[in-house]
Amino acid sequence: MFSEDRSLIATLKDRLTEALLKYEKASIILRVALSVTEDRGRSEVGDFDYKSLVSKLMELGYDIEPKMILRALERDYGIIQTSYKTSNQHWWRFIDEDAVREALQQDEEDPEIVLIKTQALSLDLVGLEKKLGILLQRGLKTDLDRITFRKIAFEELPLLLDVYRRSTQYEETREISQRIKKILTLASKVVKNSNAKGNYPRLPEKEGKGENNDVDSLRLLHGEDIS
Repeated sequence: MFSEDRSLIATLKDRLTEALLKYEKASIILRVALSVTEDRGRSEVGDFDYKSLVSKLMELGYDIEPKMILRALERDYGIIQTSYKTSNQHWWRFIDEDAVREALQQDEEDPEIVLIKTQALSLDLVGLEKKLGILLQRGLKTDLDRITFRKIAFEELPLLLDVYRRSTQYEETREISQRIKKILTLASKVVKNSNAKGNYPRLPEKEGKGENNDVDSLRLLHGEDIS
């Protein structure tokens, strides 16, 4: 039986990630178990049973004995749980079928795509966009406003620019690149707005570098462009 103490330490998502990393064949067994559920529909006694799982594995050409991994997925990771058991039948339910599907989808993705998505999530794009929106509305009027924006410009935007460059290379991360571009554009507008109101000192422009500051050619930090 799955340890309750362990469930307090790690979320289901974390446990799924750990199980898929530890057991190479766990992803195959979980995919086939989901397939059994889809083919037969959910039963009152459970989502999938051992006999149907083994039969489906053989049908797909897998020579796998799933008992040990099923036991680990239930007792060690709390991903499935026994819903019905007799001397000749064993049924399980998924603790969270959607979470299993999501974990399996991520397991299939290019590691670079997974990294980009993880980094973008860690940067709190929604929160940063809101913060810049507020600064744009009121301008950089106070020392606190200027310190806040300087921190964003020198600590957060360089990280965003790195993620942006890589996110433009994949269709799966297009939404991330578009959101980051919007944030970078907002940052540019904050500076323009504040300069126009005279409440933020202009940064010296390099010769011939001060004209192209529109949405599709935003210069940040080292004069780098995004487009």
